Amino acid sequence: MTAKQFLHNHGQTAALADADKSIKLFIEKMQQGLGGKCISVPMIPTYLVDVDRSKIRPDVKRILIDAGGTNFRVAVGYFDAQGNPHIEDICKTAMPSADGTLYTKRQFYDAIARNISAHLCKAEDIGFCFSYQVAMDKDVDGEVVMFSKEINAPDVIGTRVGYETLQACRQYSDTDRKIVILNDTVATLLGGMAVNDGKFSAYLGYIYGTGTNVCYIEDVKNITKINDVKCGRMLINTECGNFDGFIPGDFDVACIKRTAVPDRQLFEKMSSGKYLADIIAEAYFAAAQEGVFKDEVTLAPFDLKDVSALLSGGEFPCKFRNKEDLQFACGVAEELIDRAAKMGAIVNSALAIASCKDKTLPVAIVAEGTTFNKLTGYRSAFEKYLTEILTVHGIKYQIIQGNDLNLVGTLMSTMVL
Repeated sequence: MTAKQFLHNHGQTAALADADKSIKLFIEKMQQGLGGKCISVPMIPTYLVDVDRSKIRPDVKRILIDAGGTNFRVAVGYFDAQGNPHIEDICKTAMPSADGTLYTKRQFYDAIARNISAHLCKAEDIGFCFSYQVAMDKDVDGEVVMFSKEINAPDVIGTRVGYETLQACRQYSDTDRKIVILNDTVATLLGGMAVNDGKFSAYLGYIYGTGTNVCYIEDVKNITKINDVKCGRMLINTECGNFDGFIPGDFDVACIKRTAVPDRQLFEKMSSGKYLADIIAEAYFAAAQEGVFKDEVTLAPFDLKDVSALLSGGEFPCKFRNKEDLQFACGVAEELIDRAAKMGAIVNSALAIASCKDKTLPVAIVAEGTTFNKLTGYRSAFEKYLTEILTVHGIKYQIIQGNDLNLVGTLMSTMVL
C-alpha cells in the first residue's frame, strides 16, 4: 500500500479538500462574520483604519511586544526620516504558559511586565502584538476571547490586554503610557506594507507557525456589525484558524480529541505547526497497528524539526528497519504536509479573491512563521496550490518576507497613538 492510498483510506489526503467548495464556503462565512453572524470565521475588526506608509512619523521610539505561540519578544523601534524601520534591543523569552503551566490572571500579566521591565526606560508608548483571539474596541485595546496553542491561563479570558499590561508595568515604572493591541497577522501585514513600496491590489498577512491565521483589509462600509467608525479601509483579523469547513480525517480527529478545547480552532488543529507532527505520529501509529509497515518499527516522540530532518535524509527518532518502510514514512509526512499547504492556500485564495479590486496588480501575501519558512516541502506546496487556484481567477500574487516584520508592523500600528 502506498502512503497516499493509506491516507486516502483515513480521509487525510489533499485531494479530499475541494478548493472550489471550500473557497465558496469560506467567503460566505467571511460575509457572515462581517455582520456578526459567524463564529467559525469571526472577522474581528481592529479599528486600525487607513493605516499605511503616509502615517509614519519619524524618530518616535516605541516599546514593541510580540507575544507568540512559543516565544515572547520585546524590543524598541522607530522610523527614520526616510521612513525606514529600525528595531533595536530585541530580547526573547518563553511565552507565559507556552509549556502548559497554569497561570492566574495576575501571574500572566506580572510575567509580561517582568519580561518588558528593562525596556520601560527606553521609550514610552507601547505596541503589543498579541497572537490570540481578542475582541477589539475603538480605543485599540481589547478583551481576550480565547487562547489557542494550548496556553493555560483561563483567568485571563475576558480581561483587557492593554489595560492589564499597563497596570502591571506600574510595578517597574510610573510613567503614563498609551498602548495599541493587534494580532500577529495584522502586524505581519503592516510590516510588509512598511518595508515595501510596490504596487499591489490588496495585502494579506499570513501566519503559518505554531498556529495559523490570515489578516486582510476591508471597506468599513461592509463591516455591518460595527457603527460610528469613519469611512475608510480597516484591517480585519479573520481568526480563520477556527474555520470549520474542512472535513477532519481519522488522524485529525484523534489529535483534536486530546486538545484542551476540542470543538474550537479546527482548521488550525488540522494543519498548523503546533499539531501537524502529532497528526503524522498518529498516522505512523495507525500504520503499525494495521500492519502496513513491512517490518517492525520503533515509534518515538518527534516534532516538525525532526520531520524536516527525515525528509532531508537526516536522523529521525522513529526507527524503520528497511528501505520500503522508510520510504512509506517519508511519503506519509510529505502527503500530510502537502494537505496542510493546500488548506492554507485555499484560505489565502479565498481572501485574495474577496479583496482583489484590480487584477492588473498582484496581491501581496506577507508570510511569516518559522514553520512556513523551515518545514520541508510546505512553502513549495503552498505556492503550487495558490498558483493553481488564483490563475483560474485571473489573479497574480507575490510572497513578501523580511526581517522582524511582526515587530515592524507593531511599530507601524503605533502611528495611530
